[in-house]
Amino acid sequence: MLRGNSGSGKSTVARELRRMLGDGVALVEQDYLARTVLGQQKTDAGGNQELIALVARHALHASDAVVVEGMLSSARYAAMLRDLASEPGVTAWFYYFDVPFDETVTRHATRDKAGSFGADELRQWFVEDDLLPFVRERLIPAQSSAADTAATIVAEAGLRPGTLPG
Repeated sequence: MLRGNSGSGKSTVARELRRMLGDGVALVEQDYLARTVLGQQKTDAGGNQELIALVARHALHASDAVVVEGMLSSARYAAMLRDLASEPGVTAWFYYFDVPFDETVTRHATRDKAGSFGADELRQWFVEDDLLPFVRERLIPAQSSAADTAATIVAEAGLRPGTLPG
C-alpha cells in the first residue's frame, strides 16, 4: 500500500516496482479508478472505496503481487485498507510518502497533469502526517528516489527483481 499526498511520488514508485519485478504486478491506482473509470475529479472525495476494494481483491487472486496506491486518506480509507490487509493469505506492507507541501508543488509541475490542477488544489487536498491508526506505516522521506524506494520495498517484502512468487 503506497499512500501520501498528491505529487509525493506514489505512482512513480508503483511503476518502478512493476518495472523491477516484471509481469504479474497489478497496479490498483486510486486516481485512475476515480477519475477515468468513475469520472470523479476529486479522487479523495469518497465513493470510490468499493471499486478500489473490488479491483484490489480481484487482483489479489489474479496477480502475483498487488500495489494499491493513492492519497487514500486515513479518514475515508482506513477501514477499507485494514480489510484488504486482513484478507486470508495476504501479507501487506504500508508506506506513507512523507513529502512536504512545497516539494509536492515542485514535483507536480513536472507531471503531465500539471495543467489540470495547480498549487491551490494541492493545498486543499494536502493532509500532513495522515498516518493510518491500525498499522505502523514505513515513512518514505522526500529525498528518497523512486528507484531507492522501490528497492527498499522489494527487499522488505522479500522479493527479488524479475521474479515473483506464485
